[in-house]
Amino acid sequence: MNENRPVQKLKLRYKLFYVLSVVALGVLLCANFSIIYTLVVTPPEDPASVMKSVYIVMVVGFFILAAQALLIFTRFIPMLGKEAAALEEMNEQIEQLSVYDDLTKVYNRHKFEDVVRRELENVRRYSHPLSGIMFDIDDFKVINEANGYRAGDKLLASLAQFVSGKLRNSDYVFRWRGGKFIILAPHTDIEKAAIVAEKLRQIVGHKLFGGKIRMTLSLGVIQGAEDDSMETFLHRIQSALTGAKSQGKNCVVVSRS
Repeated sequence: MNENRPVQKLKLRYKLFYVLSVVALGVLLCANFSIIYTLVVTPPEDPASVMKSVYIVMVVGFFILAAQALLIFTRFIPMLGKEAAALEEMNEQIEQLSVYDDLTKVYNRHKFEDVVRRELENVRRYSHPLSGIMFDIDDFKVINEANGYRAGDKLLASLAQFVSGKLRNSDYVFRWRGGKFIILAPHTDIEKAAIVAEKLRQIVGHKLFGGKIRMTLSLGVIQGAEDDSMETFLHRIQSALTGAKSQGKNCVVVSRS
């Protein structure tokens, strides 16, 4: 309440000044009308001196109008600034909603499509290596049923942020669906990506999430090829993950084909 008092006083001063300026303009208009009316009805012996009064009243009126314009301008510009800031913040929120997964706060599938197309183009044009890792929480349905779906959501969010913290700034993490995620690692060949995947498998397997939930990951690793499209890249990385699941889960399958 105390912080708002100076603002309220300033607003009151603005209003008071504006009302007084309007009243003053009204008085000046009436005075000007009276002087001009007098000039027309009963012309004085020295009309030039009377016209000086008219000019003086007009100048004072212009000054009051200028003060009103300045008042409105100083009030209007900050309002525009606030609206612009609010609009910018809204645009940022919309952009975040369009590229980030709401639950895990990592990139979503729409962002994946943009990034993988761009990075595959770099593979074709510049022969830059690009590796992908798809991982899935083993028996995630069982974890949900045992701990509740709310705990499962928290687990997904914690896992996404935990994995993101273990990667380079140049790497990307995407929520695919359910307990599945994809990592894109530009400028990384398949051997290095396999090492990253194995490290993730081990550190996640040894961590307690939420103080009580332990889980394992199955991971599939591939390297982007020059003739890869987004569809073939996805097909190969999903096949690698399926291979990890079929080998008993909690393992890494590296597909070099």
